[in-house]
Amino acid sequence: MIAAAWIGGGAPLQTLGAIARSLADDTSQPEAHRSRHDFALWPGAGNGASLVFGRIDNAADIAVALGLSSAAGNAAIYDAALERWGDEADLKLVGHYCAITVEGPQRLRLVRSPWTAPPLHFAARRDCLVASPLLGALFAAGVEKRIDWEHLADQLAFDHHDCQPCGWFEGIGRVPLGSRVRCNGTDWKVERYYDPVTVPRVELPSDEAYVERGIELLDEAARHALAGVKAPAIMLSGGLDSPLAAAALLRQLPGDTVLHSYTFGPVAGWDGASPQGTFGDERERVERFAAMHPRLQAHFPDPGEGGHDHRLRDLLARTQVASVNVANIGIFHPLFEAAKRQGCDAMFTALHGNFTISLDADWAPSEALRRGRFLTLRRLLAGAHEDERHSVLRRLLSKAVLPNLPDGMQRAVRKAFHPERFGDRPLGSLLGEAATKSWRERAARRRSQSVFDEATVSASREEAIRWMWASADSGEDVDLGMERLHGIAHRDVTAYRPLFEFCHGLPTDQLRRGGTDRFLARRMAKGMMPEAQRLERRQGRHNADWHARIGARRQELVAQSEAIRSHGQLSEILDIDRLQGLLRDWPEATPEDPAERLPREMGITRALTAAAFVSHTEQRNDF
Repeated sequence: MIAAAWIGGGAPLQTLGAIARSLADDTSQPEAHRSRHDFALWPGAGNGASLVFGRIDNAADIAVALGLSSAAGNAAIYDAALERWGDEADLKLVGHYCAITVEGPQRLRLVRSPWTAPPLHFAARRDCLVASPLLGALFAAGVEKRIDWEHLADQLAFDHHDCQPCGWFEGIGRVPLGSRVRCNGTDWKVERYYDPVTVPRVELPSDEAYVERGIELLDEAARHALAGVKAPAIMLSGGLDSPLAAAALLRQLPGDTVLHSYTFGPVAGWDGASPQGTFGDERERVERFAAMHPRLQAHFPDPGEGGHDHRLRDLLARTQVASVNVANIGIFHPLFEAAKRQGCDAMFTALHGNFTISLDADWAPSEALRRGRFLTLRRLLAGAHEDERHSVLRRLLSKAVLPNLPDGMQRAVRKAFHPERFGDRPLGSLLGEAATKSWRERAARRRSQSVFDEATVSASREEAIRWMWASADSGEDVDLGMERLHGIAHRDVTAYRPLFEFCHGLPTDQLRRGGTDRFLARRMAKGMMPEAQRLERRQGRHNADWHARIGARRQELVAQSEAIRSHGQLSEILDIDRLQGLLRDWPEATPEDPAERLPREMGITRALTAAAFVSHTEQRNDF
């Protein structure tokens, strides 16, 4: 259900009708999928009435605990849970959901579940309160569509405002993950009800017991994710996580059910280059994995489509926001389209695998040094394959000593060794000089920073979990937009709260041991995939062919960027001369130097997709 709550004055019948149209009218969306969405709106519902969007994985168990019928819907279960447990209800419920509850006149309670949840936007104004997973519902209710230009500039500096209640438009907030927002008239406040680092430590009797429990939880996650799905599909890579998720799905599916997999590959002009520690073409590995699983049918859609702006306007029409991920989404559209043609009704992923089953405990060396476990530290550093170019001494300093230093000292050391990363402008950013200065001033006041300024190694488990939590709090608008655009559900098998909490509570040596990173996932994968794939130390690089894709369109993109000069705010925020210079001075091969690679690989597409967002929002087509 697409849910929206509207409370307020004005012309309620006309307003409700406009919101309803924004939720239900989508002429380019398949009719069959449109009919599966409904909506609920009201100008003055009774206290305690809730709208729930998404799914509650443990709904059956909660219904039994509350004495409800097995046929009870999510809204009824949620209302009963609130009545019984109050604000503790969201700690007892497990799932991927957001909820809107009317608590009284001009009072809303807004919630998003921990670790993964649909978006939830809101506006608290004198004339009305409105909240919905869809920004279009807020605009239909009369909320002004005013771009927050400082927020846009911050995003172009890769300062993402994760876990914050702000958004892309002035006067419109968003509910962070694992949080409640209570609105009372024009006043609202955020309550952080879930702390991701307060998970119990997991202690099991043997190495084998940890693996068995990991597989058990992954199977449980797959079973819940499959609820209501008749024809499943999965985005399949040549790595560890999505094959493990595929194997779990196959174990939960009836014996004759086929699981269709979809994998993208690089375009024909790709030069074969990929950053150190990665590989850029996963199709051959997927074929070998599929050969081990007869019920898995592998598909490889034509990679010719899928540039940074492929179907971008269509996606913006469903989301209304230029999420930080949107510049990398183009390659996924052909996979959804192929799955839809095949008749699939859900696309599964393992996007949170690096935060769960493949968590590699990068904090292990610094933790071992702090605790005086020198033999463990020696084994970790001796097997640190990602740094084979460097001496053991340098590994000791960078992996163990540096993370334990105060932030200021860490930054000074990193700047001395990597001065190209610490200029006035973040390395991958194409902000103009004045916009960069303004962003630096705002970032100093907020004590925030660009991702390029962050430490590359965590000092502790808690620091790593906080980083993962912030990273998880993004992309939800794109996920919902992809579902609406393609008429197919999008579910992440690895985004299951008990799995997060199990993996985050594991002893460090169950996640990284000696020279083996991703230690849990590699053991879980035994017998489920070819040994070469299970032991592969490199990771797949899904955008490895960016140099060929952008290079083939350089003249078109130069002309597109020239048109941006006519826009007052954008021409002040973006360094258009530099953008065009990067396109004109195009290297013959994919550059290895981050100072040459990142502005082209990330800066150009981020700048152009931000401009497309502005163009869409202002209903113009000149850039």
